[in-house]
Amino acid sequence: MLCQSLCDRLEQHTSNQLDARETLVVTLLGTLTQSANATELADNWALLAEHFDTLFTTEQSIDKLKQTILQLAVMGRLVEQDDGDEPAEQLIERIATQKAETGNGKRRASKPPKSSTAGSQPFQIPSTWAWMPLRKTGITSTGKTPSTKNASFFSGNIPFIGPGQVTAAGKINTPEKHLSEEGILQSEEALSGDILTVCIGGSIGKTAIVTERCGFNQQLNKIRPVLVEPSYLLAAINADFFQHSIREKATGSATPIINRSKWESIAIPLAPLAEQRRIVQKVDELMALCDRLKQRLTQASDTRCQLAGAVVEQAIN
Repeated sequence: MLCQSLCDRLEQHTSNQLDARETLVVTLLGTLTQSANATELADNWALLAEHFDTLFTTEQSIDKLKQTILQLAVMGRLVEQDDGDEPAEQLIERIATQKAETGNGKRRASKPPKSSTAGSQPFQIPSTWAWMPLRKTGITSTGKTPSTKNASFFSGNIPFIGPGQVTAAGKINTPEKHLSEEGILQSEEALSGDILTVCIGGSIGKTAIVTERCGFNQQLNKIRPVLVEPSYLLAAINADFFQHSIREKATGSATPIINRSKWESIAIPLAPLAEQRRIVQKVDELMALCDRLKQRLTQASDTRCQLAGAVVEQAIN
């Protein structure tokens, strides 16, 4: 009984320590996204870096760091701006022109696309950026399920994606169902570089980039970026501000649903195309560091478990 009591107290003490550390992590990461300028951001980052090894000791804390990286990326705080980059407003014009030329977008010469008003902006962005509804950065659609009464629709090797295949890590797992060429004509097609977002249920908001041709069902929305880096758009959709907007606009309490028009109306901060590429490169580098940090945590945990097992085994023999 005494041993059990001591173990319970140790577990409670450890839990309290973890809760306090997680709260501190959230607070310090919040100072990064709330920094008023580059100097303040540098100072806040220096404070965080000073205690990095003691703060980021759990997978949850590293996941929070990843989210902060995405948020800083779409705020224009992760890489420097270059005055030589084409401004986003000009990029928006080129996107509209290309969409119109392909017959997938409508453009009125008298009313060129305009960025969102200042009042709708959740945070400040650089002067060379622009806020734009998601739909104006590409071509959107909603998936469809072919009739299951026709077995020939599901007799091919084209992956048929549903919400269950989209992971929290932004990957698409191999599905159980596959479509034939005939079947995909009854569905909606996605190609490499397209982005799928879950629009219903507990996994609402999960998003991934397509890496191979596939079909997808009506519980997913797709955007095919036009003159926008897919990985940049993925970062914007996965950032906290966008995910919050999805949940805020969703209807239904037991089963949240966001329809295509609401999803595609959410504004994203559009960076100049050259800067998008720099941001993607920096995000990839930082995410890789986070993954390596997670791997070390797992290895350390495995080592501790092996050591504990060896001690117990030695004690009972």
